[in-house]
Amino acid sequence: MSRIVLGLALLGLAATVPAGVALAEKVAVRIDKGAFDPAVIKIRPGDTVVWLNTEKRTSHDVVFEDGGRSERLMPDEVFERRFDAAGRHPYRCTPHPQMTGEVVVEP
Repeated sequence: MSRIVLGLALLGLAATVPAGVALAEKVAVRIDKGAFDPAVIKIRPGDTVVWLNTEKRTSHDVVFEDGGRSERLMPDEVFERRFDAAGRHPYRCTPHPQMTGEVVVEP
């Protein structure tokens, strides 16, 4: 789903939620030029991170120290993971060990 379509879908959802109710967010991490961008992302419990491989010819994966992992992401493919508990979640790309990142979930 493109970021524009995702943004419009979230705006439509926000219009149906009563004031004062916190919505979970979807936050994007781009995989581009052999790096996760941003490498460190801070979110709240209940938020979802979406990784998008924007490389032209290279596949990547997202592998967490806690055992969670994506399939190999070919160009333009995405992987999503929801984070419910506060904490730090380091991850890496298996075929490219220099590629590392971290999701920090703060209440």
